[in-house]
Amino acid sequence: MAPRYWDDLIEGEQINCRTIELNLPEIIEFAEKYDPQPFHIDEQAAADSRFGGIIASSLQTLSLCTRVIVDAQGEMAILSGLHIEQVHLPNPVRPDDLLTLEVYWADLRRSRSKPDRGMATARFKAVNQKGETVIESGFRYMIACRS
Repeated sequence: MAPRYWDDLIEGEQINCRTIELNLPEIIEFAEKYDPQPFHIDEQAAADSRFGGIIASSLQTLSLCTRVIVDAQGEMAILSGLHIEQVHLPNPVRPDDLLTLEVYWADLRRSRSKPDRGMATARFKAVNQKGETVIESGFRYMIACRS
């Protein structure tokens, strides 16, 4: 498959992503390694917390979204990531949640000083099986131009 370039992108174009499912052991394993808050790793402490049970780390949620979006992009001529937009986490991710991502290209801009590249944002939102938004953000990329 030939790579896609900045020139191939269309403002508002959807990126079709697979769904994400997290189970309790995956949540605890990630949290023990990277974010050992009691409401991520200890079922009793989590039950007594404001969340009423174990929830996934926001870092795990963001990492999983990153993986799914990168996979869905296929072979893109990405030169570099530039930044991650402000991350909003209105609802927690719980064990066995099924997350669906809504992703689209936005803010396409060709570089004036270096016309061999352009910038684009993969803006995304993930919702759980109840239709609740669990994360919103975007990844800003520098992407090579075909011409």
